[in-house]
Amino acid sequence: MDNSLDAITRTFEMDKQTCLLHLPEKPNGFLVLYLGDAGHYVEEHQSFWSEHPERANLLNQLLENGYTLFTSHLYGNGWGSPKTTHLLHQVFQFVRRKEIINPYIHVIAEGMGALTALRWQENHNIPIRSFVFFTPCLSMKALFNQERSNQVFFKRLKKELATSYEMDEKKIESSLIQPSSLPRTETPTLIFHDVSSQHYSVHEHSRRFEEDQHYLNRRVELKLAIHPILPRVTTSILQFMKEHETTLSNSY
Repeated sequence: MDNSLDAITRTFEMDKQTCLLHLPEKPNGFLVLYLGDAGHYVEEHQSFWSEHPERANLLNQLLENGYTLFTSHLYGNGWGSPKTTHLLHQVFQFVRRKEIINPYIHVIAEGMGALTALRWQENHNIPIRSFVFFTPCLSMKALFNQERSNQVFFKRLKKELATSYEMDEKKIESSLIQPSSLPRTETPTLIFHDVSSQHYSVHEHSRRFEEDQHYLNRRVELKLAIHPILPRVTTSILQFMKEHETTLSNSY
């Protein structure tokens, strides 16, 4: 059992990647995927989120409200690559077969995890009833240009992108970054963005995503925040999720 979460935690592997399934005492029938930022790890019975006090508090609140939770290591820093989203889809299908849950799920993601979640929905047409993002990375182009100023981070980012997208490092900018665009979704989205973030500027990521979504008449709530975001916003997150549970199918 996970020492940080008040739940039964099951560990399983898929393509040699550790995955976790947290089961509440009284299930409400809804499933929540949680994904961390770059550097997020998932190990046997624990993850970065379950070991971090403020994030673990949110997970415990979700469990107390009856939500079944799952996550996966997903090859580490995958940056929304097809390889990463394909594995995520396999993990999701496995969980759906094992547990009695509503197919329209919630997603809570931080940083890079938000990009992975949105690309997963785009690539596999996933029925998601709500997104909740913390300081999300939504523009690969903005991130790439931001990291140029620090050659150590920049080299690491290019290596990670080459590995996850399975392409030559020399082709990253021309084949991946320049043609890239902001992800889009019809799913209602709540964003809490730390205005002091050094890696993901609110103007280049969340604000541009918000403008793009509003142009398409889609619901996005962007709330500017100061670290630490959690646990101050936990109640708002639960309220937002419950707003989109009034029907068994998608509520938008």
